[in-house]
Amino acid sequence: MSTTPKQILYNLDLIFSGFFLCITVLVVIVNVTLRYLSLGGIFWAEEVSTTAFIWSIFIGSAAAYRYKMHIGIDFVSKIGPVQMQMFIAVIIDCLMLVINGYIVYLSILFISANQLKRTPVLDIPSLYVNLALTVGFSLMVIYALGFLYRDIRKCFGYTLPESVTTNQE
Repeated sequence: MSTTPKQILYNLDLIFSGFFLCITVLVVIVNVTLRYLSLGGIFWAEEVSTTAFIWSIFIGSAAAYRYKMHIGIDFVSKIGPVQMQMFIAVIIDCLMLVINGYIVYLSILFISANQLKRTPVLDIPSLYVNLALTVGFSLMVIYALGFLYRDIRKCFGYTLPESVTTNQE
């Protein structure tokens, strides 16, 4: 199976999340192996693995939201008759949009307040660590806008093309 540039772009959040998770696992395994062999640990391993893990978590949570893998949201939107379900879906989309937008705003304030702070070991700006919050929740805002558009159209009886309603793999 060939992978097209469109599929890569569409799944960029999954690719980045997987990449950062691989970095986390690789750095931890190498560090543990070196310590086990009494060669001493890598002094920067904890900071790199923690930073990569943070990026993996926030981008991965956005990808999970895109694929509707958050159980609570799915559970609430399946209560009642179909018309009520569509209305609840729009309400949930609005709430997710507002909450995630507010978190993006707070993350920008957090980055601004800590703009001079640097990481203790590698001495890189903490912006590179904290930016994971903004990126992850910004992706969730984009996905929430898409869900809101789709659900409002469903509420008013518009049918969407098959390519919009199914996930591209």
